[in-house]
Amino acid sequence: MVENDYYKDIISALQKIEDGEDRSTIRKVTKVWRHEYQKRIGIGKRIFIAGNGGSCAIAEHISTDLNKRCKVKAHTLSNNSLLTALTNDYGQENALDYAHDCLGSTFSIFGMDGEDPFPEKSFEHDYIHIDNYNYGVIELSSEIILHGIVESLVVE
Repeated sequence: MVENDYYKDIISALQKIEDGEDRSTIRKVTKVWRHEYQKRIGIGKRIFIAGNGGSCAIAEHISTDLNKRCKVKAHTLSNNSLLTALTNDYGQENALDYAHDCLGSTFSIFGMDGEDPFPEKSFEHDYIHIDNYNYGVIELSSEIILHGIVESLVVE
């Protein structure tokens, strides 16, 4: 049995998302994804998903689900040497700017300090904050949110 509050932290983080203002952000992002999905499916458009650290594996998992279950051409930016080189040279903000310029909408999930990591963006940027300082809780909560969005897109 785990001696710390890891499982309670996961449940607490998810409850805060369900009860808090992030729930409306999740609904909004899901609606945008569904709209973009319906608009772009079958015309060769692609979705790009990025994550660093453990979130890179989550990005690959969600990309696989989008490809397999939703017939979306989803790709991850998981060439680690390229990704870290570009991040070092240009910063994450430039990737977000570029994605917004190309796609018109962006979405981030982050944890820890609770502040938007991209506060100077001049465009609307949706984000969800996982109110916790445990990497595992943040990553698991992120994956649960993303799976919920994928489920809303599943074509049966």
